[in-house]
Amino acid sequence: MPRLLALLLMLVALAGCGAEERVGEIADEAEQELRDQGKRLRAEVRRLRDRIEELIGRLEQAVPRAERTSPDVQVVGPDGRQSIDDFLTGVLANVDAYWTRTFSANDLPEPRVSYVWVPPGRVGLTGCGAPADDNAAFYCSADDTIYVAQRFAAAVYEGALRGLPGEASGGRAAGDFGVAYIVAHEYAHNLQHELGLFSLARSNSSEPFELQADCLAGAWGSSVFAAGKLTPEDIEEAVGTALAVGDFDVSSANHHGTPQERRSAWLTGFRSADPSTCRRYVPAT
Repeated sequence: MPRLLALLLMLVALAGCGAEERVGEIADEAEQELRDQGKRLRAEVRRLRDRIEELIGRLEQAVPRAERTSPDVQVVGPDGRQSIDDFLTGVLANVDAYWTRTFSANDLPEPRVSYVWVPPGRVGLTGCGAPADDNAAFYCSADDTIYVAQRFAAAVYEGALRGLPGEASGGRAAGDFGVAYIVAHEYAHNLQHELGLFSLARSNSSEPFELQADCLAGAWGSSVFAAGKLTPEDIEEAVGTALAVGDFDVSSANHHGTPQERRSAWLTGFRSADPSTCRRYVPAT
């Protein structure tokens, strides 16, 4: 652009001095400069377009798409075979309906959350930095999304959790209601986020929030039991899974609670059938 401006200024100057013979030459140079600039601009646009298409391609590879479960991630339920993502979606709908009723009864806004059932072999980007891969089972408050891997959920459903504390303690760390416990627990973290407990609570430890989420999951489980949709085996599966996901790393800020603490928290919510009971774990003040 500076060269074109200089040529135009030259034209004005020459016109003022009566040098008409140079006007045509300079005008031709200005026209050529405009053509050159047009070529450079088109080349830059093509370069940017190619770069954008490349970035979009990378995102499509990294972010899970809404697609059906592959044939190897199927589970056998009371009504025959079904995809694990259909099962997860059904559980989430039930959990969401319970908390929508509960919040409405207490004049609170309807809870909302997004979810991704991570397809086999995919690695998804999350707002929390942690990737969502085949072992994913967590809630990310940064993008308000529950991530559960289809393969992980199917392994729990089919009883593939072996050699964990839950079995050592007599629980069945697997089964369909073991998966349901996980979904309800992660949904409870969304409730904590919506209620502002993450910022209000005076604690730098994960444990109170994890135990409260277990308790809230138990309160939802109680509603399913009251509806006549649970067997004693289902309850055993939830308790066994709670035991299985406990840990003994008590010195870590990321400690989630011992197996016995997590079992107790779930049973507290289940036996009381009252979500307000779970306030004991994370006092708001």
